[in-house]
Amino acid sequence: MVQAEVPPWAVRWLSQPRLAPYVRAAGAADALDLYRWNCRLGLALFELIGWFEIAWRNAVDDAISSRRRQTRHWLFDTTFPLQRATRERIARAVSTTAGAGRAEPAPGRVIAELPLGFWRFPTLRGYTTTMWAPYLSHAFPHAPRRPRRDEVDNRLQPIILLRNRIAHHEPVFGQPPLVRRTIADILELGAWINPQASRWWDRHSSAASVLAERS
Repeated sequence: MVQAEVPPWAVRWLSQPRLAPYVRAAGAADALDLYRWNCRLGLALFELIGWFEIAWRNAVDDAISSRRRQTRHWLFDTTFPLQRATRERIARAVSTTAGAGRAEPAPGRVIAELPLGFWRFPTLRGYTTTMWAPYLSHAFPHAPRRPRRDEVDNRLQPIILLRNRIAHHEPVFGQPPLVRRTIADILELGAWINPQASRWWDRHSSAASVLAERS
């Protein structure tokens, strides 16, 4: 139950269930301050994850496209070894981005339409031989060694989960070590793909400094 010290307008705005974690963590008097800081942290993380998302999906596409001899883009090639669920998500993105009178949109438009969660598919166990070995194992030219599928997936999954929590306005303040580790994983995976970009992210992202304010 949200305590009486929380202003009634704030309860009406956010609802008791959404305020409750902040009240438990900071007390009723400071719950809104913690909520505001959580929003600042979420925004900073969302920016950093967005930078990573663009690099990641482009790396996936480049790794696949550069190693295929077929002229048709892999997103539209029905002979390309994609599982049904993956193919269905692509089909929905194609349908959304196709303009009037165009049977096939530009691949870049479809790539941008597909969410970060989709781009985890090459690191899943079911794609080890059809996707990881022939394509994605080559997507990290600056890694100190060729990374394993499972170690990349173990880093990618928390990034996606954190992004989804932020997108749904959920609290992220309660696990500073996890958030700190996720920031480090973003920068390291990014450096394996494009070290100059990762260094730029590190210089310009405020995620680590916002996190340090309360942890």
